[in-house]
Amino acid sequence: MPAMSFSRRRVLQMLAAIPATAAFARQLHADPAAPAPLRLVLLMQNNGTQQANFWPDASLSSPILDSLFKDPTTKLDNGLKAKTNIVKGVYVPPDANGTDANQHDMGFARMFTGAKLASQGGQPWGGATSVDQILAQAWSVDSLTLAVLASQTEPAPKPGFDHRESFCYLGPATLKHPRTDPLSVYEYLFPSASGPAVTPDQVKLRQSVLDAVAGNLTEVSARLGPSEKTKLDYRLTAIRDVERRLTASACSPQPAAPPNYLAMNPNAEVNVDTYITQLVDNMIDLAVTSLRCGFTRIATLQFGYGGGKWRFAWEGINMNCHDDVAHHDTSDAGSSAVNTNRVVLMNQYYASCVAKLATALDAVPEGGGTMLDNTLVVWANEQGRGDHNQENVPIVLIGRAGGAIAKGGRVIDAGRQPFNRLGCTILNALGQKTAGFGDLPDCGSFQGLL
Repeated sequence: MPAMSFSRRRVLQMLAAIPATAAFARQLHADPAAPAPLRLVLLMQNNGTQQANFWPDASLSSPILDSLFKDPTTKLDNGLKAKTNIVKGVYVPPDANGTDANQHDMGFARMFTGAKLASQGGQPWGGATSVDQILAQAWSVDSLTLAVLASQTEPAPKPGFDHRESFCYLGPATLKHPRTDPLSVYEYLFPSASGPAVTPDQVKLRQSVLDAVAGNLTEVSARLGPSEKTKLDYRLTAIRDVERRLTASACSPQPAAPPNYLAMNPNAEVNVDTYITQLVDNMIDLAVTSLRCGFTRIATLQFGYGGGKWRFAWEGINMNCHDDVAHHDTSDAGSSAVNTNRVVLMNQYYASCVAKLATALDAVPEGGGTMLDNTLVVWANEQGRGDHNQENVPIVLIGRAGGAIAKGGRVIDAGRQPFNRLGCTILNALGQKTAGFGDLPDCGSFQGLL
């Protein structure tokens, strides 16, 4: 078949035709025997972990990880252990690449981009598209990018630190800005709809026409210049949003709306710590809902900004936990019993949040298993230890990625492993085969995992 050529006018004509037919095209792929869709969830925390209390014994038990594997009320096993793999030995090399970066920036902006930092006015930004956005493009979906950025100690972003707002990148030095208000996220997912309700059978018929013409659109995109390609991307995202809004009315059960935090306090999501735990819980619920309802296949959640300064008053600490706690954790064994206990409490909280999300996915039946079996949940960190040490950055992988990860209950310890293997592992586990990631094109996946 001869190669097709497309004029700008023809491209726009093709795009203009898409919304008119989108409602009818799902029937093209309405196969009840089709496998469940693969999904990705990225969870990013800051300021490292407490090494001696994180790494587990042979039964995967440790003071920090017990908060991931045990029900907070009954203290019984919550079932996640059998679907979890913990990777030891991951390191992030110190490379500011001509910027004013420190280790917070190196871990935060590089972990999911795999690339060297990009200088923009001397400031350190991610140097490539992050793995979540690589998959979003491959799957033709828009990811749900969430964050809780409030900080009483140091509101974000402080001047000169805009690059720490997000770890998700649309491209070099181009952030995928996170949504930070739960109520606005809810209203985005569940807009008020007029007209008759949509039945589940009708929803099944609404396979986007984008799926039917994906091959042609890929060829079109490859032939366009940067400006027209950007317009194409915006158009496709808008169409997906229309499809999501049509689908929303058929999602059941529809959760209750979260509180209006901004009405309670205009600074609730900026410089007030009071609502942080509620905000995090709401964002976890919304991320799970977006995946369960099929609004997206990719959700990301950021616990504070890069190098964040939560006070953890809800854990009885109430200090600048960046400067006065994490920075004082100067050895793997811990610098003092008091400080070590504080770092452990902080990380037990993060573990409990990850557990809430993962157990919610594991509670949804899907195919012969659960949604978690078709999902890869990644809990990562910008550092290994709070004093800016970049060795043994903890990586926790939960879920089976549709069977790509055969078993769990393991610590994968193959010695020092470059952080690039995380992105490579994610792509390979979720069907995008690659030999490497970022600035290590042949790093491979984590040894012994896939």
